[in-house]
Amino acid sequence: MIRQAEEKDYIQLANMKWQRCIDDYEDYGAKKPDDADKAAFISRFTQFLKTDKTHTPFVMEENGVIVSAMLVALIPKAPTPDCDTDFIAYLSNVYTLKEHRGKGKGAELLSEIKKYLKARRCELMIVWPSKNATDWYKRNGFTADNSILECDL
Repeated sequence: MIRQAEEKDYIQLANMKWQRCIDDYEDYGAKKPDDADKAAFISRFTQFLKTDKTHTPFVMEENGVIVSAMLVALIPKAPTPDCDTDFIAYLSNVYTLKEHRGKGKGAELLSEIKKYLKARRCELMIVWPSKNATDWYKRNGFTADNSILECDL
């Protein structure tokens, strides 16, 4: 079942995010999560989901277990004369449990998110993928047609 996450899901989502950090450490040498306090992180992440009004978490659930999850942030756009869309979406925290990867579950969840965003008059969706995920995003409709400039603060 694909749905928006509920508060009862937040601890499971926080654990998935923790696991993704472990995977990133193994794949890219990112900061090792063992250096952080897991309980403090779980608390901080669940509090973020409870209070943040920008992000909407979406999940695919099977037999009571969330197997894939994604966060979508809607960024309001200022109106322009030549465009009738209201938002740009930022996709983040994309994660599918390892034992469920390669079975189309993430793609199915992403497809439902795209439908949701179209109904919300969203112009486009952006993502900063890891090197390992770039091909998956391209297979699911993302392109590198636009250049995004960034400024570290």
